[in-house]
Amino acid sequence: MKLFNHSKFSYSTLTFLAPYWLFAASGILIPVAIHLWNKRQGKRVKVGSLRWLEPSASKRWSSIKLNDVWLLLLRCLILILLAVALAQPVWVHQPKVQGQKVVYVGPELLYSSARASIQPTLDSLLQRGYTLHSYTSDFEKIPQEAWEQLKSRTQDSTLSNQSNYWSLLPALADKYKKPQDSVWLFTSDQQTFFAGARPEAIPENIRWIPVATTTTADWLQAAVQTSPDSLLLLIGQSTREDVSYSRYRIKASTQSINLSENQSLKLRLKGDSLLASTGNTSSQVKIQAEPLQVAVLASKSQQAEVKYLRAALQAISSYTSQPINLKPDITNADWLFWLQEEELPTSIKQAVSRGQNVWVQQRAKSSGLKASMATAAGNEVLVRQVSTGSSAADATAIWTTQAIDALLSAQQIGSGRLYTFRSGFGPAWSELGESGQLPGLLLPLLFPQAEAARYDMRALDEQQLMPTATATLMKAATPEAEHAPLLKWVVLAAFMLFLIERFIAGRRSKV
Repeated sequence: MKLFNHSKFSYSTLTFLAPYWLFAASGILIPVAIHLWNKRQGKRVKVGSLRWLEPSASKRWSSIKLNDVWLLLLRCLILILLAVALAQPVWVHQPKVQGQKVVYVGPELLYSSARASIQPTLDSLLQRGYTLHSYTSDFEKIPQEAWEQLKSRTQDSTLSNQSNYWSLLPALADKYKKPQDSVWLFTSDQQTFFAGARPEAIPENIRWIPVATTTTADWLQAAVQTSPDSLLLLIGQSTREDVSYSRYRIKASTQSINLSENQSLKLRLKGDSLLASTGNTSSQVKIQAEPLQVAVLASKSQQAEVKYLRAALQAISSYTSQPINLKPDITNADWLFWLQEEELPTSIKQAVSRGQNVWVQQRAKSSGLKASMATAAGNEVLVRQVSTGSSAADATAIWTTQAIDALLSAQQIGSGRLYTFRSGFGPAWSELGESGQLPGLLLPLLFPQAEAARYDMRALDEQQLMPTATATLMKAATPEAEHAPLLKWVVLAAFMLFLIERFIAGRRSKV
């Protein structure tokens, strides 16, 4: 016999060490038979002519009735208790295995208007006993009072959240290893919160729900000095769908420009840099006053790639009004495109640490992978081949396929960056060169914005964001069950009933 509570992990059971003795309970037939046949007969006195009449057999048998019913029940119960005592009853209690119930929310949802879309769900979870935490590196708990204050906010807060949600997932999984733990995770689906390698699996007790946000961002990507008193500004705008750039020609003394009816960009010169602020964001870039020096070194087998690269650089120069000088001299080059079969020389690696940016595109063996990549404009470009080369462990993925495989990665070395490209521009490798998307992809690399990642509001597809596998958790060791013998209590109950039975039977015999 089992008695369950509301949790399937806790129950109590009544068991018998010698259950065959329960058959002894059939002994209750003895007192029943005695009560049926040991009927008390009163003394009969025949009066008058009745003494000549013979008794009727049928009436004699039909008068058989149970006498002293409560006494009978007591004796039957005593026999049943003795049978149970012989069966050695034991009460077994299996302790409940406790599980934690928590809900984690990315700060970008808590402190913005996006909170309204998940607020009913959060309230429901909190009423069911869940505790609320912030999905940051410290996993800080949010008290109920703080949550009530957040619910009453009507304006978004300025928030600088540099968390990488993929890197936080292993730490979160390590906190809740029990299958009975219940974890809900709400985060934005914006690319800015996801970097590096995506986790391969998510534990089965974590339910991750990406929330679509409609936040947009405007920032200053580059400033080019076209004349002593004129600047050309390259303003970036990011939405859920894409990243686009707009050009604004202004005087060097301009302090503000209108981006839209409700949005303006405030400007302030700070030495050789330009500081721009709009709404809750600010950005700063160095004013480009000198032509950009670019060197391209390519082997014969890579000459087909060079024409697509040159065309892209010329398009960028025309769009930004920034002169780009293509020279083979690598000494004073701001950028070096290494399209050679040989490994990168040590001298060039040393130049990277001094501030040079180097693009490595070695023609390695194809991995046979065929994929596609999303561009800044939200379009997809077919990638027919990916080389078997790999990026450094500390490299950051810049361009990725839809399956989150890095095509272009960047490694910071000193004050410069080393870029590794695992495909190509030509039609044999990809559609990048012929699609017209290459200039838009190279532009933010040639004119880097130090904090460009936090302005990227593009959304990741759920298939790209979520780990592809579910990790099964090992069941925790079940606590040892508690055993409580009931023999002495059953014997005591039988003895007390026996005393009661003797008392009642003694009083009846005197009547």
